[in-house]
Amino acid sequence: MDDTDRKPHLRLAVENKQADIDKEFAKRNLEWPLRRLAANVVRVVRGAGKSYEIGEQCVAVVKALQEYREKVGYWPTSWELDQALSIYRHDENATYDEMWEREDAVETIVCGALQVVASRLVDQKTQEHRGHSELMDGFYALERIREETRKRLAQAERARRQPKRAKMPPRKKSGSRKVTKLNDGGDSDAKL
Repeated sequence: MDDTDRKPHLRLAVENKQADIDKEFAKRNLEWPLRRLAANVVRVVRGAGKSYEIGEQCVAVVKALQEYREKVGYWPTSWELDQALSIYRHDENATYDEMWEREDAVETIVCGALQVVASRLVDQKTQEHRGHSELMDGFYALERIREETRKRLAQAERARRQPKRAKMPPRKKSGSRKVTKLNDGGDSDAKL
């Protein structure tokens, strides 16, 4: 057999260490209980959650944290916990257009509202005011976008209607005439 008769074969280019696999598995097992607890607490704060489940959910989070430490050898990093609780949507194909601006304004409102809620829970007036400012920044951005959209649509509507007027045949101009009134009430045309 020469080199031309050999069948090509695939090789595994990346090898995962068992420690990396264990860490990823432990991280994923922590994310869901942590997110469920956080979501329920937020809902309870707004008056719609299941407060009776908070204790059980806390226990599930503590167990997941302990399992993480046993598998990985240390507690999850702040970055890993932040990522597990992040509410930001990362769109790698995002285009920075009006829709993106709208979503960004809504995200600003959400973040401001969450800041207000968190600050009220621990009676931090300064932080609450900052959250309120952020909330209003998002609101004003949304209003600005809405007004720009309204103006753009109105301009497009005017432009759409404009050609209809232009299609009317133009008036023919005949020589200029000056009309003067005679004493007897008749009209006389005098050309200029």
